Amino acid sequence: MIDRRALGDFVYTDVEFRQYRRRRAERLLRTGVGFLLAYVLAWGTVALTRGDWTTLLLQGVSIIGAAWVWFCLSRGRLGLASHSYFWFVMPVVGALIALEGVSGPFLSMSHYHLLPLTVGAYLLFFEHSERGRRVYVGGCLLIFAAVELGLVTLSPLGLPYSPDAQRTGRWILFFANFTSLMWVAGLFVADLAEVERQLANANARMEGLLENMLPPTISQRLRREGRTFADAFSECSVLFADIVGYTSLSESIPNVVNLLDAIFTRFDDLTEQCGLEKIKTIGDAYMVASGIPEARPDHAAAAAELALRMQHAIKDFPGLEIRIGINSGAVVAGVIGKKRFIYDLWGDTVNIAARMESQGVSGGIQISEATRALLPPDFVCEDRGEIAVKGKGAMRVYMLKGRATDTPSAACDAPAEPLIEQGQG
Repeated sequence: MIDRRALGDFVYTDVEFRQYRRRRAERLLRTGVGFLLAYVLAWGTVALTRGDWTTLLLQGVSIIGAAWVWFCLSRGRLGLASHSYFWFVMPVVGALIALEGVSGPFLSMSHYHLLPLTVGAYLLFFEHSERGRRVYVGGCLLIFAAVELGLVTLSPLGLPYSPDAQRTGRWILFFANFTSLMWVAGLFVADLAEVERQLANANARMEGLLENMLPPTISQRLRREGRTFADAFSECSVLFADIVGYTSLSESIPNVVNLLDAIFTRFDDLTEQCGLEKIKTIGDAYMVASGIPEARPDHAAAAAELALRMQHAIKDFPGLEIRIGINSGAVVAGVIGKKRFIYDLWGDTVNIAARMESQGVSGGIQISEATRALLPPDFVCEDRGEIAVKGKGAMRVYMLKGRATDTPSAACDAPAEPLIEQGQG
């Protein structure tokens, strides 16, 4: 079952999800800017001690770029900040490698400049298109292969390092970059954990939504089997309820949809209390099934109990009446098609139940002879005689008046209103 409490902080609307992604992108960019400034500070210090003014000038360009990215973030211009980061990092890294030269396989210090590329690729992995990722990662691999494997050799354009300085610098930068990369890896793992949490919550949310649209057993079966299905039920009861005069009411009341929502919400609560299954609403008609998808021997009594409760509940909406029809028998129920799944019923039993409602009495509950035969003696019914039912001919029908006692159905948790003036059973 779905743990509803676990869904409290789940981001599920489009607006909230975009806001979440924006906050994440801002955090990643600030992290990238922080790494870039630390990198510039360390390498600029080395260049300053060596009097390498060309490298210092290039690191100054990096500082300007980092400041610009931060300014864009502070102004809320996330897209400009993201693109600016990459446009500053790539040329600066390429220029630094050119300044220091490439002396041979695994001998140059230039590969330590790949750290900003690593951070950039990490940001790009989350926030840019697939094509952009391919171009960026391809560029990083090309630079790495050219530098580390010595595919090209370049004489230093700037002040060269002595062999001792290169060895010392490699050790120092190795540990510094290893620590930095561990930090990046920690961020990556934390984001993966967050993604997994969001995915689990999204899955729970979708399962909850599916169970709200379909009966729990049906939604579980649909997920398990992965295909549509239909089953035959030999015994069940089908209830149709219709608001009398809804068409004229919709022309006179401005917020008629809100009124309809309030009525159907009340019916939903009553249906759930009685353990029955709401099938669907069709305009102002409300359809319920009893004994589906879980079979129950008292399906007719439960449907009759719900009808009495709905009849009583409509009194809370002055000026409105409902017309209810119930029939019992065999149906086919299932989920068919491939879009907009709905758990629906088919068969003659459903058609007759709809006729019981449409050809019933305003404010009354009309039931078929099949349903009457299944009701316990305490349900008081009045014989209406035979009526002409469209498509079926003459059928004997009854009007459900109430109950002789206030003992509710076993599926309902509150007693129905007892009958005051009883008709003939």
